[in-house]
Amino acid sequence: MSKISSFAQASSLAVLLLLALALQQLEADMSMSCSGTLSGVSPCLGFLQGEEDYPSSDCCDGMSRLVAAAANTADRQEACECLKSAAAEGSAESTAARDLPADCGVSLPFTISADIDCSQIE
Repeated sequence: MSKISSFAQASSLAVLLLLALALQQLEADMSMSCSGTLSGVSPCLGFLQGEEDYPSSDCCDGMSRLVAAAANTADRQEACECLKSAAAEGSAESTAARDLPADCGVSLPFTISADIDCSQIE
């Protein structure tokens, strides 16, 4: 085998390993966290506090990312608990929070409310 062929194979292997590591990190980064959830929907705060009549496009983009990231039951329950806590703190009008997903054209499998039982989310 020539030195060039060996170098090409080693380079290809290194690239594949780097891609595998990058994908692994991406999957870890995509897991739900309350701070990430709140950060993603922070552009919605003005709407939720009644300062804006409609959610902004940044708000709705954040809601869309939240729905996409909550890909399994555990993630949906974690997002639910996070938004439930935020609603309980009174930082959002209950009607605005309840209507936010529909106003953004997305579907959450739960209602944003301080009263929701997140353990029932599938």
